[in-house]
Amino acid sequence: MTVPRPIAIALFLLPWCLAITGIAWLLILRFPPSGTTTFDLPFDGRSAWIDPFLPSERVTPPGAQDGNWRGQRILGDPVYSSLRLPGIYDTVDLSVEFRPTRQPTLELGIMRGTDVASYEYTPIWFDALQSSDWRSVSTSGSHGYVRSNLPDSALMTADASTQLIWHASATMPLLTDPGRTPQTTRVSLRGAHDFWAVPADGRVSFSFEFQDSNRSRGSDAIVMRVFRGSEELRTDAIGVGGTREGAMGRVFVKEISLDHQPPGVYHIQLIMDDDVFIRSVTTPSTHWVVGPRLVFGDLVGYATSTPSAVAWSDSRHLILETFHTEGLQRIDFGRDSTTLVKTHEQIRFDRSDVGSAPQVLVAPKGDVRIIGDGWFAFTKDAFFSPAPRRVTDETDVVREGMTSVRTPYERPEAIGDGWYRAHVRLSLDPTVDHARIALSAPGISSRNGSVDIRRVTLVYQRPPLNFGEWWRTVRQELINAWRRLRGS
Repeated sequence: MTVPRPIAIALFLLPWCLAITGIAWLLILRFPPSGTTTFDLPFDGRSAWIDPFLPSERVTPPGAQDGNWRGQRILGDPVYSSLRLPGIYDTVDLSVEFRPTRQPTLELGIMRGTDVASYEYTPIWFDALQSSDWRSVSTSGSHGYVRSNLPDSALMTADASTQLIWHASATMPLLTDPGRTPQTTRVSLRGAHDFWAVPADGRVSFSFEFQDSNRSRGSDAIVMRVFRGSEELRTDAIGVGGTREGAMGRVFVKEISLDHQPPGVYHIQLIMDDDVFIRSVTTPSTHWVVGPRLVFGDLVGYATSTPSAVAWSDSRHLILETFHTEGLQRIDFGRDSTTLVKTHEQIRFDRSDVGSAPQVLVAPKGDVRIIGDGWFAFTKDAFFSPAPRRVTDETDVVREGMTSVRTPYERPEAIGDGWYRAHVRLSLDPTVDHARIALSAPGISSRNGSVDIRRVTLVYQRPPLNFGEWWRTVRQELINAWRRLRGS
């Protein structure tokens, strides 16, 4: 049977047309004239453009879930996914549909760096700010939320003790103390600490007594750095030599001092190994605090008895841990108390009172590491708040008496039945083919919470296509391909 010529031509041309159409589609996908490529994807594990969250022990398998919905349920923290990039793009606008249960905060991040991986997080959920008691404010280049009964200016003028920060910076208070004779405070602090101080008559001066415990049987180093805001004013470094027999080293003094300094808050950062102890602090500053890390060490080999470790703190939430049986003890914080009964076990300790006034913290045996969300002073009169406290998953804005929150956080869109849609813009590295992302839900497993994810929209963007943009993109594609070949 003879096939009519028109049909034969059509059959001959069909695969070529399909091939050309496919190539054109791939080229448009890789080089869209508008510079924008969009994927609207159910989060059920079937898309080639985004992977399900892992590790498997912190999530449910993607697909059909209890409650007649499709997606993936998150039960642990953190979890990770990966985006397959459809080309060279500058940014991706990621929209995620989620439903939180017993989870007060969520953050979405993208991995930065390759040698040392870290995640750049953006807040996407804070249930406390969903209330009508709070309203969004943008003023003087800052964004955040204030109580509904307060003016917009409260975001800028709020006292540090009644303001929270979340992925934002706060205005430095311009504080100064009158000059006075330097005062010495006896302490036993172990390892790296951050000191925050108000200048005394324009002088920032701290003198520390150090002692190396020599437990590492080697030499240590101490780095002392002074900052005003983000500006580094001075750096000093000294070596600490250990003794061969491993006994306690001698006590020695190191001072760091700057004169003629303007009002503000000064940060004295001590970087050193846990083998090094601070035995005393001498300063003319009336107001100075430590935080958010405070480690009370022991006095073995230095004194015959260990006095109670005492500090005043505005922290609302603490993490406590001891590494020695000698540190097992009852710890009092204001009207609350808890007991350390195991070594190497972190204990959460929350205040039950209302407000942010500093309360006294007493650890009778010392020898405890404390991480707070506030600051610590060794006398009540020395306490001040150098900056607002940070938002944590345990933050209770009502109980803590907060009046404002400085944060780039934008309320997600409510889309019904407890579901929300959050939008995040992430900048992309043009040298990679995949972008690794993370979702952080702090404390989710401890409160038996969950976060459901059912849909993700990805909008990749770069400038509209022209010859210059086309050449920039093709050149980067070739560079990336060459790198992959060399790596293989």
